[in-house]
Amino acid sequence: MSSVVITGAGKGIGAGIVEAFAKAGWSIVAVDRDRSSLEATAAKVGGKTVTLAGDVADRATSEAAVKMAVDRFGGLDAAVGNAGVTLPKLIDDTSADEFDKLFAINVKALMFLAQAAHRALAKSRGSLTVIASKTGLVAQRNSPIYVATKGAAVQLARALALDWAPEGIRVNAICPGIVDTPMLKEFIDAMPDPAASRREHEAAQPLGRLATPAEVASAVLFLATPAAAFITGVALPVDGGFTAE
Repeated sequence: MSSVVITGAGKGIGAGIVEAFAKAGWSIVAVDRDRSSLEATAAKVGGKTVTLAGDVADRATSEAAVKMAVDRFGGLDAAVGNAGVTLPKLIDDTSADEFDKLFAINVKALMFLAQAAHRALAKSRGSLTVIASKTGLVAQRNSPIYVATKGAAVQLARALALDWAPEGIRVNAICPGIVDTPMLKEFIDAMPDPAASRREHEAAQPLGRLATPAEVASAVLFLATPAAAFITGVALPVDGGFTAE
């Protein structure tokens, strides 16, 4: 039985990833700082899913999650660093504290997960998958610090792929486009005309619609399986063609 640690697992893309791995029969340690959404996701998927409420910006959270996987499931075959936050602010409006918080969650937490999982993944010759963003490949307006964190996430994954290849560990990044998540809904609902804002977001995708969490999750699951055994160091867009333009 394969086992995986998934961070940011309470809702949105993270919940979709938990569902995909659960359907495939994996044992899961689901991590999120929002205990209520985390427990709801775990209850929905059932199976061999255990939860850990904690802040991924704290090194101890990743260490506890990996230990839980090893103790309960006998090892760790994959880790998915999905937790992340956004910051739609111009650089002149961004404080040093906001900068630090964004990098702590979007980048430093990935380092903590990688450090915690390294030894266990080396034993299993497993994989680490980082959930970045299309903005890790192409820039966008009005959120420069967020874009910088996602670029850092992509390059961290590529660098780890090279460093860990001799140990048989594969490391890849997923770069989603605009995904229909609760976070996006909150953002759209705050607009003066939510319906028009949603249409604008949909029209910006060459396929003419938003991605679903399940569509991103299917790519994550693929990268963790033997079907992707010769894929490492990849930044895979799941963006409906957005970065092809």
